[in-house]
This record gives sequence, C-alpha cells and structure tokens, in this order.
Amino acid sequence: MTSQGLLDGKVAIVAGGGGGGIGAQTSRVLAAAGAAVAVVDIEAERAEQLREEIEARGGRARAITADVREQSGVAAITEATLAAFGRIDVLANVAGGMQQHAKWQPLADWDDEAWEKILAINLRYVFLLSRAVIPVMIEQGSGGAIVNITSISGVFGAPNHAPYGVAKAGLIHLTKSLCLEYGRYGIRCNAVSPGVVATAAIAGAVSDEENAEMWRSIPLERAGTPDDIAQAVLFFASELSAYVSGQMLLVDGGVSSRFPLGLPDPEPGESGA
Repeated sequence: MTSQGLLDGKVAIVAGGGGGGIGAQTSRVLAAAGAAVAVVDIEAERAEQLREEIEARGGRARAITADVREQSGVAAITEATLAAFGRIDVLANVAGGMQQHAKWQPLADWDDEAWEKILAINLRYVFLLSRAVIPVMIEQGSGGAIVNITSISGVFGAPNHAPYGVAKAGLIHLTKSLCLEYGRYGIRCNAVSPGVVATAAIAGAVSDEENAEMWRSIPLERAGTPDDIAQAVLFFASELSAYVSGQMLLVDGGVSSRFPLGLPDPEPGESGA
C-alpha cells in the first residue's frame, strides 16, 4: 500500500525532524506522502541534510534551525514555515527524550536543573509550539492535525526516569485537552506512544544482553523501528484518521497487552499456531 498523495497540498512542521531517528524518518514519510515539510532541528547540518535528501527525492522541504524550548525559536519556526509555504496543516512534535548524559536514577537523586530540562524538551515546547501554530490553523479555516510523540513510559510506571515519564504523561493529557478545546475548528490532536524503538540512543544506553532480554518480552519479538512510529504519525496526520481525535496509540509490538503479574507465555499448539 502506498502513502503517496495522502498529504498532497499540505504543509507539515516536524519538530526534531533532523538526525537519524524517529524525527528524520517522520520527515521522510510525510514528504513521501506529498507534504511540504519544515524540518526543524537544533543542529543546522542535520536539518539541511534532511532537506537535501527530501528534495533529491522530488519532495519539498525547508530546513529550520531553532531551539524549540525557547519562545524565540518557536516564533522563528512559525514565521519561516509560513514564509516558505504559506500555511501550516500538520504539526508533528517529535523532539524529546532523556537529557543528554542524564543518569537513570531514583527520584531523590534528580536535581532541579536536570528535572526542568527533561520537562522542557518533552512537554513545555509542545505547549509553546502548539500555542503558536493553532491560531494559524484556525485562521486558515481548514482544520489541521497535531501529532505528539509520547511514550509507553507516560502510560505505565517505570523506575529511574521519573521526569521523562511525568513529561510524557503530561503530554498525553495535553493531547486530550487540545482535542476538546479546538475540535470545533476541525483541528485534531492525537498521540503516538512508542515502546522500545531501535535507535542510536537506545543502543548506547543498554548492553546487548539487555537488548536481547527486552526483545524476548515483546510479543512481536523485535524492537520497533523509526519507520513504525513515522507511519503511525502519518495515519494521524492524514485523512485516514479524519474522525479520530484525542487518542493515544501505543506502538509497542504488543508489549502493553501482557498481564502484569508475570504469568508464563502459552506454549504453541501442535499446529504451531
């Protein structure tokens, strides 16, 4: 099944759209579906590389270097997108994660600065960027789609990264609030909550043995890929989900369906089913 044409004539902002993970793949997937993409990244080189790649494939893109955590950066993103493409139809809030070099540690060991930085890059910037983009979507009069990347950590308790889980849980609530407040304007807001995704950040955080143990706990017996998440973003960004808003989709290989008390997995029957 091809996604070509799903976003023809649309303009999408992808916050955190550079690099080599979920953000970059989201930029590629939305562009392949026909959207003009504002690739937003804090590193100019990463944004520019994605712009060049998208245009080399026949798509339209604009590289925007900005810090989404700052009001000045958010204003620059909105202004540059409108200057380049004249409208904004999709906002994909992909930037986020644990603070670089942050330790996974119990709550009492987190200091104020680290806590605030993680909330800023996972939650506060979504408030700032949504606040800037929503009036544009309302003025256009044709609705819009906001898609937030949250996490399975915002749904279930997990040890040693409380600020990240708190931020992602808050982002899920923000998603529902935006749905209720702006649905009358045809603006839909949904969230994609990944489970374990095979990215460079994950590879550097855990050992091969820990990776293998995680894979065994997933019903599909593999890690997610950036494309798995990007395709879910495309669903929410496009008219495929025209009557879907305020929802949170877990893209986790089925791991969230597991009974929490650790019962053994069923043995395959004689048929192998």
